[in-house]
Amino acid sequence: MNIFTRLFKVSTTGTKIKILAFAIFSNVAFADSESLQKLFKEYNVSKDKQEYINKECNKEVLKDNFKDLSKIEQIYKFEVARIDCEVNNLGEVLGSTQGILASLNYGYDEYDKLLNKYYKLYRAEVKKQNKTTPTGAFSHEPSIQKGQDTLLEEQRAWLKLRDSYEAYIRKHHAHIYDINGGGTIYSIEASNARLTLLKKRVEELFKRYVAITTGGNIDFYNMFDVLWKVVEIYRLKS
Repeated sequence: MNIFTRLFKVSTTGTKIKILAFAIFSNVAFADSESLQKLFKEYNVSKDKQEYINKECNKEVLKDNFKDLSKIEQIYKFEVARIDCEVNNLGEVLGSTQGILASLNYGYDEYDKLLNKYYKLYRAEVKKQNKTTPTGAFSHEPSIQKGQDTLLEEQRAWLKLRDSYEAYIRKHHAHIYDINGGGTIYSIEASNARLTLLKKRVEELFKRYVAITTGGNIDFYNMFDVLWKVVEIYRLKS
């Protein structure tokens, strides 16, 4: 990310400089991704197919308009666009169910890195602003104890939620597979569901980080309401 940041310090107004910055950074990001190279090696992906993924994802990133976004938002948008594009194109190149699952697992691992990144950034900002623990002003809320690290408790609760949700996904997948008499598509859908929950948490932490650094409010985030809307949109399109 240092290369990206340095390039953007050169100019934030020249469109050509911005495009060059994204092009250079994206090339470095694809080339230096150890986990991606490991996947290429494991599935014996040819150099021309690797270049295809690189080219397609560079185009995908560059087509987005970053002009009206802050540098923090630009970096985040680039990161998620890169991962999503790699996952989609890896699935296309690898082709088989096993290959598609591998691409989704790769995406999960990459989003997990972003989860750690934005949790740490948000937590550092909370501490910097001395908002880590309640001062007693919230004594009317019985679930909050004075001196309690509410963010840490929330993250621990989310990790338990993630583990429980993934356990449910495995059981749900087994039932759907059984009752429909088989079907490899269900394992892909299960992996997608697992990834979606993680992506929503990353998005939530990123939005909180932006809000706290810009003096905005931290909104209550109903994750399952958001997931339900995603399911409904997908259902209506299909």
